[in-house]
Amino acid sequence: MPKTANGELILKFVKENQDLPTLTLSKLIYSKHKTLFKDIEQVRRSVRGYRGQSGKKNKKNYPKEFQKKVRYNYNPFKMPRSFIQPQNVWKLPKGCTKVLIISDLHIPEQDNEAIISALKYGKEKGINAIFINGDLLDFYLISTHEKRAMREWKISDELEACRDFFKMLRKNFSCPIYFIPGNHDVRLMRYLRVKAPELLGNPEFMLDIILRCAEFKIEYIPYQSKCYFGKLLVEHGDKMRGTGGVNPARTLLLKFKRPVLCGHFHRTSSANSKVYDGNADMAWSTGCLTTLEPDYMQVNEHNHGAAIVEVNPINGNFRVQNFQIIDGKIY
Repeated sequence: MPKTANGELILKFVKENQDLPTLTLSKLIYSKHKTLFKDIEQVRRSVRGYRGQSGKKNKKNYPKEFQKKVRYNYNPFKMPRSFIQPQNVWKLPKGCTKVLIISDLHIPEQDNEAIISALKYGKEKGINAIFINGDLLDFYLISTHEKRAMREWKISDELEACRDFFKMLRKNFSCPIYFIPGNHDVRLMRYLRVKAPELLGNPEFMLDIILRCAEFKIEYIPYQSKCYFGKLLVEHGDKMRGTGGVNPARTLLLKFKRPVLCGHFHRTSSANSKVYDGNADMAWSTGCLTTLEPDYMQVNEHNHGAAIVEVNPINGNFRVQNFQIIDGKIY
């Protein structure tokens, strides 16, 4: 087992962040201690070692306490290598039992009145975690869509506004805060992929590093991760194509066939489907916290809203309060 100061530091992070994916944890450690390590890959190798993911021979060099079981590929027919990447799974920590879910702020076109109402309501209800469910940023200026109007801000202004939002959240809430990007947030990575692919993978150009998530103690969850709040699946919603139909929650239920909640569609809706001789499955879509009259669709059925999800840490059962915000009031 490594006895170096760096090894002890990494072990401390591994102990305190057992639910974090290895790459996410490595980024977190590197962002806080850049002077101690060459790059993220050096940190990642050590984290993999402590988690028992660096091969059978190396397992004996690390404590067994945090080593996770690694599935070795069974390949008796010598099949060629498969490049399938398993989808990341994230589970709400058991200490988070009452979570405020907000989404679709589209900074810098956020609706401040609606956001303040959602946050105040969360405080009144005694939430112990906040989950930002995608489309925190808009990135209109680097989208591939036709630009219908000039904007008064620059990308640097948009990023700074987002960091100010994080600073405000952390000043007012001491609870865990989680952020998973949506389709608008990843426009930056798509832009780099087309315009400057050489910069991809460079830590200084990763969204969580740019937004200084680690500095504000905000856990960044990789894009399109499967997020479970007990028995409830929480998605941004962009895995479904289209506008969600007449009732986004109904469409969601037909697609996922399980209890699920999403944002993305900017509309508050719910749906249920009873199984014969069984329990009913339910789905919810939450409202947005941005302008209700965006340039691209000024006539719409969007509404402001958010949700509070209560989770039983023992059995995973949950309760959803999916609320609308009208003129700053909660309904």
